This record gives sequence, C-alpha cells and structure tokens, in this order.
Amino acid sequence: KMVKVIKRSGKKEAFSPGKIRKSVGKAAKEAGMAPKRIRILISDVADPLIDVVKKKRVVKAVDIRKSMLRRLDRRAKSVSGAWRRYDKRHR
Repeated sequence: KMVKVIKRSGKKEAFSPGKIRKSVGKAAKEAGMAPKRIRILISDVADPLIDVVKKKRVVKAVDIRKSMLRRLDRRAKSVSGAWRRYDKRHR
C-alpha cells in the first residue's frame, strides 16, 4: 500500500523513504559527522522512523519532521541543531 504525505501546503505526495535518509545525511554532514557515523545514524534513527511511517496510510510532513527531530535530539544533538538551522534558512 502507498503512504500519502500531506505537505504544509496541503498538497499530497507519495511517501519517499529516501527523502528522510537524505535529510538526515545532509544535516549530519553539515554537523561535521564522519561518513561512517552518518551511515550508522541513518540506520539507527531514520530507518526505524521510516518503518513507523510505512504502517500508516496518511501522514503529515510536519509530523515526520517533529518525530525525526525528537529522535535526533536524543541521539545526535549537533545533527538536530544543523537540521533546524537549515530549516530556518529554507522556509
């Protein structure tokens, strides 16, 4: 089954696990994390969230983001900080 993501604009799109992995990877790289640690972080933090989202039919992008940041706050504060700074610049 396909999971739909509701964007902030109200537009719906198909859930893309790659987007979550890429966002975490980008934020971790910006935080200065080594590539090997980035891969570990993605499998420890992004992949479990992806599994949770896949069980739903519809999910809000803002809720995915909140959940991701909560997980990163617990595991890698520098990465969630980089993500938030990126968000501020690109909104």
